[in-house]
Amino acid sequence: MSKTPNYDSAVKKILDQLQPGERVCALTGEKWLMTDEEIGWYKKFNVPPSKYSPASRWKILGAFTIGSQIWYQKHPETGKFFVSSAHPATGIKGLPDKDWYDRDFSNIYLEPEFNKGFFDHISQLIYTVPIPAERSVVPAENSLALVSFGCEDSYFVVACKCKRTFYSIASSDVEDSAEVISSEFVGNSYNILHSKRIFNCKFVRESLDCDNCSFVFDCRNCSYCFGAVNQRNKKYLFFGEQLSENEWHKKVDDINLGNRIVLSEYLEKFKTLIVGAVWPENFNERVVNCSGEYIADSNEMRNCYFCRGNSQNEFWCTFTHFSGNNNAFCFGNAKASDCYYSIAGNSSDCKFGEEVRRCLNVEYCCQCSGCEDCFGCVGLQNKRFCIFNKQYTEEEYWPLIDELKMKMLERDEYGEFFPLSFSPSYFLQTCAVLFYGADLEFAKKAGVKFFDPESEGAVGELGQADQYVDSSSLPNNLTEFDPSIWSGRAIFDTKAKRRFSFLHPELEFYGKLKVVPPNIHYTARVENLYRELNAGIFIGTECANCGQKIQTTKNYAYPDRKIYCHSCYLKYLERNN
Repeated sequence: MSKTPNYDSAVKKILDQLQPGERVCALTGEKWLMTDEEIGWYKKFNVPPSKYSPASRWKILGAFTIGSQIWYQKHPETGKFFVSSAHPATGIKGLPDKDWYDRDFSNIYLEPEFNKGFFDHISQLIYTVPIPAERSVVPAENSLALVSFGCEDSYFVVACKCKRTFYSIASSDVEDSAEVISSEFVGNSYNILHSKRIFNCKFVRESLDCDNCSFVFDCRNCSYCFGAVNQRNKKYLFFGEQLSENEWHKKVDDINLGNRIVLSEYLEKFKTLIVGAVWPENFNERVVNCSGEYIADSNEMRNCYFCRGNSQNEFWCTFTHFSGNNNAFCFGNAKASDCYYSIAGNSSDCKFGEEVRRCLNVEYCCQCSGCEDCFGCVGLQNKRFCIFNKQYTEEEYWPLIDELKMKMLERDEYGEFFPLSFSPSYFLQTCAVLFYGADLEFAKKAGVKFFDPESEGAVGELGQADQYVDSSSLPNNLTEFDPSIWSGRAIFDTKAKRRFSFLHPELEFYGKLKVVPPNIHYTARVENLYRELNAGIFIGTECANCGQKIQTTKNYAYPDRKIYCHSCYLKYLERNN
């Protein structure tokens, strides 16, 4: 028996009339083909179709993510700075995770106003109820971290499980490393992108099982290689030249990456090497009937991006992992099932959820944990039958939900995600920009709030410094960076227009790896790395070898890649290895 009969009847009429065909995104004007499969997902979730293209929906969800940013807010009671995923200029309040979980925000609630716009109404809760600022899954120890999965002695890391690591994002089992992005099992390494089982390496891209390597792309099981692409099971290569062990060490040991000019020269050589490399149509691994990019150990994934860990039967989902299944148009769903257009973890049957965890059958909820059968709630824990944070009986709840959803459907609100003005993040450093190609034009159309990233005390105590070193005047040699002199000094990146400083253990790390410390803000470094990833933007092309039509993804750093279909790519590797 239906619990929302009026809504169910109304949406059924919409879905019964829905036919496949070309659609135009109401936000960007781009065209997309709405297929029978897409319509099937709307019917599964009993929701009207979105006015926005799937690509726009990823940008919308991505605008609510942390991306590469870490901010500070002042505690409302102590006045002390604490690390926060919410930028204070957004108006979204935060509390340290421990404080947040110790409190109950159900005393902050609203009465439903059926003739008032839903998003206008819920905004009163959005800007009143604080969010858990760190969003930790496993609390960090002695670290400056967001979305920690168990970080120790690490600084400026996001969505990581790591020890003694700096400036890294979305990586696990990382130790004694820096600038590690979307990688696993990395030790004593620097500037590593989407790679696994890497030890004592520098400047590695899309590689597996490598040690003592520098400037390598798409290499596997390689050791002591300096400048290599598309290699398998090789040792002592120097920019494609096979050397003996003694020749290799003599040549490499004389290269001083502790000099900024020398380092820049080899980074340019590395880029040239990658331009000439062969790229596969995608980097999917161990998948069955999947389309998209960076999918691993999954099956039946259509148009998905960065999904792994036994995920299955998902449609236009991104960054879902650890047994995600039967989800559509979702972002970051870990151990989630049957969720639609949501950012959810360990949850099921959720629609339009923003950072909900361990929830069941909730709709339009934000930052809720352990809730069931809730609608339009913000910051609740372990509640059931709540609307706008107010508690109801089950008998009261469902008729109110039926009326509320009907009014939203009539106003063309139900079926779309929260407006981007509700995002706690600085837009230009969110995943919307890093992965999905959102730009300022998109941001303006979507209603993004614009502000100075260093405003409202967002950079903490660093913003109170009255003297700065211009980043362009930093020393060019590692030997000139005495940690006792340079650690903690305020530096202004003139290009990024952002302040940063070096940590004492960070400078010791650069000294150990014999690499000159960078002279640009860490967010710019991370963003430059992300530009070398294949983005979450699907495009059609042809195999550069056989001419077969294939689907691949856009790459901002290497737009003119030489891309082979999987068959030609494997044959190429066999011939050259």
